[in-house]
Amino acid sequence: MDILDKLELPLTRTDQDPCQIVVMTCGIAGAGKSTLSRAIVARYPNYQRLSCDYLLHAKHGLYRIDYPVEKHEQYLDEATEQFDSILVDLLSKGEKDIVLDRSLYAREDRDYYKKLVEEKGGRWILVYFRPASKELIWQRIQNRRKEGIDADCALEISEELLDQYWDGFEIPSGEGEIVVDVT
Repeated sequence: MDILDKLELPLTRTDQDPCQIVVMTCGIAGAGKSTLSRAIVARYPNYQRLSCDYLLHAKHGLYRIDYPVEKHEQYLDEATEQFDSILVDLLSKGEKDIVLDRSLYAREDRDYYKKLVEEKGGRWILVYFRPASKELIWQRIQNRRKEGIDADCALEISEELLDQYWDGFEIPSGEGEIVVDVT
């Protein structure tokens, strides 16, 4: 049984609810957002995955390998603009369902994307990956790193950076979220 079977998310349009669907992943680095996003796209071909990390990688390559550290913020800003532009285009066309592979660490960001989806006539599903502990997330990041780097894990996350992510993450509560316990 994979994560999609466990979650039983309402990922298909119906005659009663034909609205475009946007799955919004929410969670700290290493929680499983990209794993869920890829699983959705693999099972449901009408979905398109949007990932700032992937867009950045497609244009500039891998962090520290193809571009210098000092360019990361600039390139991430570019990728975010491209992400938003593609999202608006997909929402306007209404043909494909979408999975947003992002941390959405701030409520302000989550609210922005929810409003955008609703204004375009879509339905959002917010999936929050709730980690059991920071230590577990650190172990998952380390394990992922051992498997090699790719667009989804190109940024080198130190314990200090994880601390910043952990401390700055605004946990969704009462936002219509579906909670996935990361253990």
